[in-house]
Order: sequence, then structure tokens, then C-alpha cells
Amino acid sequence: MQRIRLNTATEVLASIPTMLGFIPTASVIVIMLKDEIVDGRITKQIALVTRTDAATGEGAEFDPAPYLQAAARAETTATICVAVAEDAAAVIALDQIAILRQGFRDAGIHDMLALHVTALEAGALWTDLDTYATGLTEDPNASTLSIHNAVEEGRSTAASREDIAARYAVTVEADTATAHAALHAQGTDFVRHAVTELATLIRTRANPDAEMAARVGLCATISPTARDALLFTANGNEHAAAHAFATIARQVRGNARIQILTVAAYCSYISGDGPSTGIALEAAQAAVIEGNGEHDTPLRNLLDFALEHAVSPAAVTTQLHAIGADAARSFGVDVDNLDS
Repeated sequence: MQRIRLNTATEVLASIPTMLGFIPTASVIVIMLKDEIVDGRITKQIALVTRTDAATGEGAEFDPAPYLQAAARAETTATICVAVAEDAAAVIALDQIAILRQGFRDAGIHDMLALHVTALEAGALWTDLDTYATGLTEDPNASTLSIHNAVEEGRSTAASREDIAARYAVTVEADTATAHAALHAQGTDFVRHAVTELATLIRTRANPDAEMAARVGLCATISPTARDALLFTANGNEHAAAHAFATIARQVRGNARIQILTVAAYCSYISGDGPSTGIALEAAQAAVIEGNGEHDTPLRNLLDFALEHAVSPAAVTTQLHAIGADAARSFGVDVDNLDS
């Protein structure tokens, strides 16, 4: 895992966009840390990073309880609180930060650092809320973490939350005629072919075309087990799989879109990308509502629960990868060779 340095205010602020996956505005961000033993020494490791909008509007109320509950579940021992806002939103965000910090202190959690910055961009002024020391932020895209993600994993930071949502927005619908013809011709082998071809595509980091999108979308609707077989394709290639399923989700509709968005959320979750997970689940929920509540899936609800309760990506991976591998095997997929 790439080590993240959070020793100074500048390092904290430069790392936030990469940790979230986008550049937040009018936000309250909490970095929760826990103690871990590394090489015989107790060190602080990131347990959870949360972001919420600074509540706006007359009578807006802020409830710290969800943060405190998440901190307890994550075994948090220290926190870093950051308000990213300006003008009227800054006043609200700073009030929220004060409430949060007191809540963490009352819970016996070390209030390690609290910062305010108007924007997470190069040259913005930051202030330490305890010492009132100030400084200028650095370009988040030049941070060590951002460069590592871009070079080693092909991941970039979105300019905004809306940019992430655009990854799941519908585009031209894939023609399903060829997919249905393949299902008719291949019969029980259809799922095996679809999963195997998709797994190969993901490993080569290629983009699914419309024909592939139609076949994978159809595969996801055949049965819950066929949909679960698609989970297997993410093993060891979580980021590439998240991109592939997002691309497919844009090209399919109805039940297929719900199922594929849910799989995309799973891939993002196990890669540690909470914001993309949440946005994919929101898109899936919108598709469920558009379909009058039909075709909702327990998997979507499970991932929603995991995200809300800060279940570790490792725990979700352990449970669902095994389910996906077993499902793929049941359709004759050569799991052992594809998983190597």
C-alpha cells in the first residue's frame, strides 16, 4: 500500500483530493486514524476518510452522531478535521468542526489537527485552528500520493463530485439484439463466455465496446448467480474493473443498469474508493426508482450498509470475492487460471 505522509498541514491538504477521488468544496472532512503496529512500533494509519457538505440554509442542523459511531467502529484513536469553505459556508463549516472536535474529545479520541482552507488548490491560504499558523496549499495533483496513483494505477483525481457522477451517466444505449442471439446460440455457455471475455478485457485494461456492454448487461440479468459471477472479474484488478463496469453501466438500461451499477459500486468499494462507491449506489437507486422499485438487489443494500457503517474493504472483498468465484465456477469459468 502507498504510504501517505500527514505530518504537516500542507501534506494533509495536498492528500485530501486524492484520498477522496475528487476536489471537495463547501465541505467538512474528517480523517480518522487508528493505531497499528508496524515493524514493532505503534504508528498511525488511516482508518476512514469522510466528507459531508457544510449544511446550508436557515435552521440547518449538524448531527455529530454518525461521525462518532463511525469512529468507534473504525477503532479511531486520533482525528484530523478540515473545513474547506469560504464566505458564509465557512462560518457553518467551522461551527460543525467545533462540534465534531468536542465530540471526539469527549469520546477519548485525540484531536490531532484542525484546519481551515478556502479551497484545495495551489496557493490557497490555510489556517491551523489551534495555533492560527497559516500557510499556502500546494498543487494536489503534484502530491506524492496523486503521482503514485496516476503513474502506478492509472487513477486521476476528478475536478468535482459531479465529474465522478458523470462516469455513470447514461450514454447511447447498446443494441441488445446480438447479445440475445448469442444467448440463444450458446445457451448455458453464455455466462461462461461473457465472464471469461470480460475478465480478459479487464486484465488488459481495455474499454468495453457496445457489443460487450450488451452481453455483460444481459448476463447480469439472467440470475443473481450470473450477476455474482461478474464480481469475480475484479479480483486483483479492482480499479480497471470499476472503470469497465462504469463504462458498461452507461450503455445499458433497466434491470441491467441496476445490476451493473451495483457491481461497479462493489469494485470501487474493494479498491478503497468510497466516493465512487456512494455515487454508483446513488445512480443504482435512481434506476430502481425509475423502474418503480422493481429489480432492486440485496447486494446493493449490503454495499450501502457497508459504506454507511465503514466496513473495511478487505472484509467485503473476503466475503464477496469468494461468492463471485464460486458463482463463476458454477458456470464453468476457469477461475483458477484467470485468477492467477
